[in-house]
Amino acid sequence: MPRHPIDGKLRIFGLVFLLVSTLVLAPALSVPSIDLTVQSIGSCTAERYYIDVNVTNLEGFDLINYTLNITIPAEEIPAYSQLTRGNVYVVDENGNPFYYWVMRRTSRVFTVFFRVPYIPAGGWRVVRIYYGSDNPYRRYRKPGRLFVYFNNFNSPENYSHVDTGIFDSSSSFDPSELNASRSRLKINSTISTWFLSEAKEAQLTTLRVDDRYGIVFKFRRASDAQGLDSYPFYMFIHAKVGRRDRYDYIGIHEVVDWNGGSKFYFEFGNDRDNSPETTGKAGKQYYLGEIFVSPSNSTGRVEKFSSGALIVSHVFETNNRFRNREISIGFGQANSDILATVNLLAYVDWVYVVRYADYNVEILRMGAECSFN
Repeated sequence: MPRHPIDGKLRIFGLVFLLVSTLVLAPALSVPSIDLTVQSIGSCTAERYYIDVNVTNLEGFDLINYTLNITIPAEEIPAYSQLTRGNVYVVDENGNPFYYWVMRRTSRVFTVFFRVPYIPAGGWRVVRIYYGSDNPYRRYRKPGRLFVYFNNFNSPENYSHVDTGIFDSSSSFDPSELNASRSRLKINSTISTWFLSEAKEAQLTTLRVDDRYGIVFKFRRASDAQGLDSYPFYMFIHAKVGRRDRYDYIGIHEVVDWNGGSKFYFEFGNDRDNSPETTGKAGKQYYLGEIFVSPSNSTGRVEKFSSGALIVSHVFETNNRFRNREISIGFGQANSDILATVNLLAYVDWVYVVRYADYNVEILRMGAECSFN
């Protein structure tokens, strides 16, 4: 009897990656610990606030039109209540605007992306982030200009079925099971099985792995425990290698123990380190997942948040090499139990693909431009 390919693979775990992943994946997801010196605002009427950051290129080549980001704890930002998604914008040292996107603004953390036209190898560039006033550069809030691929699900699309996913046989989602609403994708499907695993999978885009890329997505598991072996949500990459499949994925796996209780785990491809996810109730937590893929390897990371606070973080590694192949990027849901039906529900806020670069971001100063009383 054919086996579900996820269960038929060897588990591989690289300890070295635990040391490297902080550098590779932290810029896109994590909240760094930053020591700040805040400029005294004094007795003035602030017209707008700013954060000056120094971006250092750690690569051995020039960065041309690369997308970078910084994450700052909200408690470290002066007048944080004045910072909104709508009034943030980013400029260079001469006041020229950069394309930007505010990934998150919560009560605990702020993350903004921006595209820098040029930083020489080993060089640096000062970037200023404004907030708290009218935004003269709203037209530069264009994530489509920042990323290789970006989708925030503002409108319905036709998501094609992909037969190169992570299950041996999968079907397409019914159009009624995929709905774009309130800038997020709602995935709501019922999957019944007989004796083999069943899955529904869809393709978002394709990518040629000619460089290092991060595939990052924000999602939430919205269905409670089914009491069955199932995958409420997973995001995958896949390539055909001769007659064989090569893939990796980040997914949530519901497993039923001998007592009939459900446990949830994060999984990444061949590397399943028994990383616990959450309880049977879906709750209001959300997740940031990243699949990092390069010609030589692929790695993964999942961070779980509640109200902007990081609850848990897991990193994974496999030995897959994608070389210069074209991969499919997609998502799916699955039922791995037998003679059973599951009702799975998940939400995806956005998915982006960014070209990776090694860089460092350091806060220089914070302050306000104002007139004194």
